[in-house]
Amino acid sequence: MKIAPKAVLAMAPVLFFASAAMAQSNTMAQSSPTGEESEVLEKGEGGTLSLSANAMQDYADSDKSRVSLMPGLEYRWANGVFASTERGLGYNFSKDAALQYGVGLGLDMGRKASGPLDGMGDVDARLEYGAFMQYALDRAVQLSTALRYGSGNDRQGLVAEFGARYSRDLAPLWSLGLGVGTSWANAQYMQTYFGVTDAQAQQSKYAVYTPGAGFRDVSANVTLSYALAPGISLSGGVSASSLLGDAKDSPVVSAGNRMAGSLSVRYAF
Repeated sequence: MKIAPKAVLAMAPVLFFASAAMAQSNTMAQSSPTGEESEVLEKGEGGTLSLSANAMQDYADSDKSRVSLMPGLEYRWANGVFASTERGLGYNFSKDAALQYGVGLGLDMGRKASGPLDGMGDVDARLEYGAFMQYALDRAVQLSTALRYGSGNDRQGLVAEFGARYSRDLAPLWSLGLGVGTSWANAQYMQTYFGVTDAQAQQSKYAVYTPGAGFRDVSANVTLSYALAPGISLSGGVSASSLLGDAKDSPVVSAGNRMAGSLSVRYAF
């Protein structure tokens, strides 16, 4: 099926709105497809529509949290092109549902220098170029990796993400998902989001800090889903993440651990 340019343009505001709400959690590859997404992969073309309520602690200040209502939309065409609020725009080269790989274009929303970050200067939003791969060992275990390049004011930030997910049916209408993940970032990305330059030190309360490349964080999550009707599911989940290495030791970070919870309804079509 050919893609109508007007359809892609109509989806663009939705893609950028959701990317803004997700900030830096945007990625061009999930740790695994959900049950509804697996059905879409198997039939070759289709989409999912979701609405999620999310509550998340802020790394910059552990005493504050953010609550957001976020719509989600993804569509995969039979020719391999996909558009997603979580993965951006991309192309999947594989026709095998068990092995997915391709390239994509996403968005890093940058950072505003406000609150504890006064004097640090804004980090502008940037387009990111990337590649992804997902491999299903079987219907229960999936592995994934993704590369994203282009973030930061110098457009040289690089992040590599690695994830694994296990899912199983608990009952005819109930399913459980468990996931773990970690990410590695190059020195340019780490300097942008966790470093303090001489100029920033003079304008802020922080001392000069120069982090190196390394693993940025580690995370784990659990999700419980209930099938309300064919193609419609309700999910609730909790996740925990922790900064690592030079990111955790950064003076701009007051809390290296973060908890989040979500409740979402998803429709596959």
